[in-house]
Amino acid sequence: MNTMWLQIGHDADGAVANPLAPWVFEIGSVILWLVIALYFFRGYQRSGSLSKYALIFIGATSMFWLEFPADWGAFLVYSPRFALFPIELPFTTPNKPMFMPAAYGWYFLAIYSLIWFLVDKLRAAKPDWSRVLVVLLIAAPFFYVWNLMVEGFSALVGWWTYYEVFGPALHSTRGTYPLVFPVVPFAVYGVAEALVLTWKDQNGLHMLEHITGAHKATAGTGKELRRVAAWVITMNCIFALFSLSMVLFRLAMES
Repeated sequence: MNTMWLQIGHDADGAVANPLAPWVFEIGSVILWLVIALYFFRGYQRSGSLSKYALIFIGATSMFWLEFPADWGAFLVYSPRFALFPIELPFTTPNKPMFMPAAYGWYFLAIYSLIWFLVDKLRAAKPDWSRVLVVLLIAAPFFYVWNLMVEGFSALVGWWTYYEVFGPALHSTRGTYPLVFPVVPFAVYGVAEALVLTWKDQNGLHMLEHITGAHKATAGTGKELRRVAAWVITMNCIFALFSLSMVLFRLAMES
């Protein structure tokens, strides 16, 4: 691992050394995740099946490990004031918050649920428009604005910051938030993920569930496990491409 980068992360260079109320995001994310998880578990107990929202929640939570190489590639460092995973790995950001699995669960559940709602509304209003066009029109700007609100605020209060910026950015004494990179590539990822998640077969079943045969399985625990596996695999693979693109970008910049 680049020694200078590791030193920057641990010392924070004054930018994220004194974040404002980091417990709000840290503890709040865990509490919110537990509440949502309990809600979906109760729903599963009642119906015997998982809703698409529960599957998004599970899949999103499982993607958290890909955040750390993506952060390395995007020159992002979290405040060392958070509770951190006690591990250092090459090509990953040096500070790895333990709240990340919980944050991923509620963050992507919120964004994809809202995108799904808006896509359904627009498709109902414009039935002659293709699904691809509708998803593109909704997901691209929505991802950008959502990221600006959540991550932009977080950077300005010092929860995390970007140490290398390409293009215009928001600056404060506690952190920096870029307005072009990696926000635009992240929006591209969001469109790709939304396209896959909203893709259904002629029977109205999610195409991604075909990869584990869940669409043919008999109702029951086995079918639900196949569905979970399909969503976890699909969401991780698509986000892995985004994460890999960030790593390759940084390697290219440093070569």
